[in-house]
Amino acid sequence: MNTESANRLGSSPFIYTRFTSKKANFIIISLLLIQFGVLIAMGDFFAGLNILFAAAGSCAVEYFMQYLNLQKFKFSSEAVITGLLIGFFMPSEIGFIFTFFLSAISIFISKTLFGGTGSNWVNPAALAVCIAYISRPSVFPPVLSQIALLKEKGGMFAVLDSGTLSRVKADFAITSTLNSILLHGVGVTLPEGYISLFLNSSSPIPAFRYNLITLISSIVLFSLRITDYILPFIFIAVYAFLVWIFAQVPVTGIYFSGDILSAILTSGVLFTAFFVLSESSSAPKTKYGKAFSGFLTGVSAFFICGAGSSPSGILFAVLITNIFTPLIEKMEVKIQTLKRKRYE
Repeated sequence: MNTESANRLGSSPFIYTRFTSKKANFIIISLLLIQFGVLIAMGDFFAGLNILFAAAGSCAVEYFMQYLNLQKFKFSSEAVITGLLIGFFMPSEIGFIFTFFLSAISIFISKTLFGGTGSNWVNPAALAVCIAYISRPSVFPPVLSQIALLKEKGGMFAVLDSGTLSRVKADFAITSTLNSILLHGVGVTLPEGYISLFLNSSSPIPAFRYNLITLISSIVLFSLRITDYILPFIFIAVYAFLVWIFAQVPVTGIYFSGDILSAILTSGVLFTAFFVLSESSSAPKTKYGKAFSGFLTGVSAFFICGAGSSPSGILFAVLITNIFTPLIEKMEVKIQTLKRKRYE
């Protein structure tokens, strides 16, 4: 082998098995657009406008910040994703003009006051939803996890089933099939209605509706190694564990009887776990930081959302965890420093 050939082979010794950030963002946008397409097919055009205008507001402020920094204008797929996420958490009736300015202002605040572009430690989507809920709470669905209401109905699913839950036509057939074929052998019976929560929860907030599509999307993200599983899994596990142990105690006085499915399939838990928490600039970088962040978010979510069906509580939990992000980053640095010292 001649010297020139050896140099050519040695100039790039590493093989990258992950997608580039550009390709990864394209896949995330594609998965979000699938839910957007279902939303439009179901006839919720106002929610669709909210999502489009939120993305437009996000891109507008991104170009504005590029102008302020005297940078050349370039398309930002990260801005599109952030805008889409904000739009998915907006109730259908909130108004697309409001959503446009909310998206732009929230992202501007997040990137200018909390660390800068690419290193902001406050999640812009969570910040936008919290601002929207504080400024216009009347357009969000009511909080159903009130103790008096839970005591009256007996549990979260009973509250949902008696009010906001609209069952899909296939609910009875799918539930009967699951009970007779899969669940009967283990002595478990799935009540009617949970399938509707999976397929279409009929919430006015799009991010809460299509849990099955969100789950399938998460499988794509994990299998392609676009999203790390540590943070979302620990968040869901901690929240579900606390719901199972404590959620029914104020209602019946019984521990270990909380309705995990009702809690997980409402409040946008799955959508937040798989799309929002993985936002690169505000999420921890190491497995220790991700685990600790997931734990804090799960605990915060339980204390805010309780048994579930909170219109914005999960995003407030994300925002509370973001407060500790600088401390988590310092912890990550110390752990990495100690690990390096072992080899010195």
